[in-house]
Amino acid sequence: MNRIRTAAAILVLAAAATPALAEQDRNATNSIFLEGGGPGLAYSLNYERIFENDFGLRVGFSYLSVSGTASAGTSTANGTISMWTVPVLVNYLGVNWGNHSLELGGGATVVGLDGAGSMGAFAASGSGTLVLGTAIFGYRRQPPGGGFQFRIGLEALVGKGLALSDSNRDPDKVGVLPWMYMSLGFSL
Repeated sequence: MNRIRTAAAILVLAAAATPALAEQDRNATNSIFLEGGGPGLAYSLNYERIFENDFGLRVGFSYLSVSGTASAGTSTANGTISMWTVPVLVNYLGVNWGNHSLELGGGATVVGLDGAGSMGAFAASGSGTLVLGTAIFGYRRQPPGGGFQFRIGLEALVGKGLALSDSNRDPDKVGVLPWMYMSLGFSL
């Protein structure tokens, strides 16, 4: 019975101490991190500024370019495509315990696409820009005084033409696509 009382007392004290730990001020309000997946789609390099101790404003950038050539007999086809992204998000970090936070956020990603292809005497190119909405839900390890930062979570991309399968993809309908992210960085 004494063990149960001791365990209950420890739980009560831990619960009572939780608000005090959550109220710890952040001295490190600037972060730089490299993220795989997420709002940058393939990857992104990001800067985030924490303000009011619980909110972060983040902006990132990524660029990806791919080219290819295919030959069949005497015919050769060439193609290139490039994509750049600029994710901009506001994050909420108010649910935290020391170095650990629940990360909730939302914003938009601007995506630019350029493509060109040629085969024999024929050539074509095109470009365009689109905006995707994004919402994130994840875990963040970020010491309030600065240091190594780690983030992992799930994201929902929202935009025209998005769908989980090709059979449901319609370029005129708004769809939602789940996406994952993971990042490593440093806060100071």
